[in-house]
Amino acid sequence: MNKITDLSNEPPAIPKLVKCGRSFLTLCGGTIQQKTEENQDQLDSANTLKCGAENVMQHKTSPSPCASQKKLQVKMNELVKEHQALQEKYQRIVAHVENDNRRIRKCVEDARLYGIHSFCKDVLTVADLLEKTTLSITEEDLANSSPPFKNFYEGVRLIDEKLCKIFSKHGLEKMNSIGLEYNSAEHEIVSRVPSVDALPGTVVKIVKEGYKLHGRILRTAQVGLAIEAQPHFKAQ
Repeated sequence: MNKITDLSNEPPAIPKLVKCGRSFLTLCGGTIQQKTEENQDQLDSANTLKCGAENVMQHKTSPSPCASQKKLQVKMNELVKEHQALQEKYQRIVAHVENDNRRIRKCVEDARLYGIHSFCKDVLTVADLLEKTTLSITEEDLANSSPPFKNFYEGVRLIDEKLCKIFSKHGLEKMNSIGLEYNSAEHEIVSRVPSVDALPGTVVKIVKEGYKLHGRILRTAQVGLAIEAQPHFKAQ
């Protein structure tokens, strides 16, 4: 600064020179600043172009929204079909298990109700003998018999009654087919009896009584079936 002050005392040519120097510096400084700003603008433009190019490349390489939606839709359809198949398989398994449970319950119930099937058929032989014994003795026979025989008969009759009660308790019952229409599932025809009073095709005679166990036929009844009487029978 002292030098500049000193130059102010110099001849007028020197200040002009200083002034020109200052103008030159100012001009150079403005030019440099302008160049710097231009370079910055060019750099910004280059960065903008680079970002644009990267965005374009990313847009080209990344899948479009439509393609992604289609892939998701295809995947969803596959999952829906798989779910339906599993649901149907599950329903079939449940139905199969329910059927098995019903069959098992039916077998258990049948075993409980009809497990004595063979035993009952064997006991019926004893019941038939007791029934025939009591029916074969008439009131006249009892009146003319001795006291021991009467006691014996009464004991057999009581045994027969007790056995019938036991049968009823366990679901074993007589068919009582007299007067019923012939049924091939329940009756076995062993004779045909001409009858004036009974309708043809009805049971008028029991040779061996039939039985049912819990409503199921255990033994068919051996019966005599009524037929229309011939004229000579009617005349008699």
